[in-house]
Amino acid sequence: FIYPINKSKMKYILILLISCFELFNVYSQEDNTPYLFPEFTKGYVYYKDGRIFHVPLNYNLFNGKFFFIDNDNIKKEFSDPNMVTSLKIGERTFLPVSSKETAELIQSEPKILVQYNGTRKIKKDLTYGGKTETASVEGYSNLIYGSGDYQANTFLDKIKYKFYIEKGKGFKSFSTEKQFLKIFSKHKEQLKQYIDGNKIDFETIGEVKKLCNYALSLN
Repeated sequence: FIYPINKSKMKYILILLISCFELFNVYSQEDNTPYLFPEFTKGYVYYKDGRIFHVPLNYNLFNGKFFFIDNDNIKKEFSDPNMVTSLKIGERTFLPVSSKETAELIQSEPKILVQYNGTRKIKKDLTYGGKTETASVEGYSNLIYGSGDYQANTFLDKIKYKFYIEKGKGFKSFSTEKQFLKIFSKHKEQLKQYIDGNKIDFETIGEVKKLCNYALSLN
């Protein structure tokens, strides 16, 4: 015999299940770190003076800097980043694009690179009868890093891309369609048709890479 469940009891069970789901979601979010790689991975750091270091590396998405773990198991920044010519982690190569910025090489000739930047959210405490909400934070300057770690109530929300394309004797950077079309202004209409026709997503690296090569083929 199946006993009927009244509406008030069903509502209580539903609220309980939703609360459990939200609590689980909060704990999942707290596992996030500000780093590009899941863990510090052995990589090579090449210097202008010929020095090569083989150390565990990771890239901090919040401040755009590489960190390494020293022999005392302490996370540290490079003391002379201007001397670094490249970094290699597995099959992935990173190059400096300015005195303070590094990007991943996704094509060697002509060079196309992508820089990763993380946006973060601040977790609010879970209150009785309410739900946890998160507030987006666009700026990075007020985040406290210490040795490279992130604040306990801050977690990675989304990774944004900034692309660099070799043009002439230097690099041109862009993140949006408008910025890209400005770089190739002579072929703006043709490229606009290509972007719309192929539904290019500027948050998909492979699609942007194809777009860049198409644009370069027009010159």
